[in-house]
Amino acid sequence: MLTFDLFNLTMKKLVTLVFITAFSLTAMSLKHTSDPEPDCNILHKGTFIYADEQGQEVKVLIDGNKHIEYHKGGKYYIKSQLHWDNDCQYTAKIVKVTLPGFPYKKGTIMRVMIDNVDGNAIFCTGIINEESFSSKLIKTERTAK
Repeated sequence: MLTFDLFNLTMKKLVTLVFITAFSLTAMSLKHTSDPEPDCNILHKGTFIYADEQGQEVKVLIDGNKHIEYHKGGKYYIKSQLHWDNDCQYTAKIVKVTLPGFPYKKGTIMRVMIDNVDGNAIFCTGIINEESFSSKLIKTERTAK
């Protein structure tokens, strides 16, 4: 009788453990699939900065469909026209470049997807000519909506 009770107790513990594990995995899966989309409106208008390949600060101004990057303390710039495909994705067409040695010319198209927003930090993936790269912009100025 003691062996049977011990077996039942062990089975109850095992069933409880399996249930708790299954419930936890289901809850984690639901949480992951219900993560909200990032608030991409933060990138639609404002002043931003990022570090270029040499670690120098680049200032970026975005106002709806207009995009300007100021390099080398504002000495050079890249102007682009943006087309917002949705709140979190746009296509940029380079309109004018004064930055010496910049590898892309007027008319080059870049597709940008906003991957995540964390406070004032915007994490993006860009694609030019099938080359993909990641970038991080920091919003330096809040603008009224």
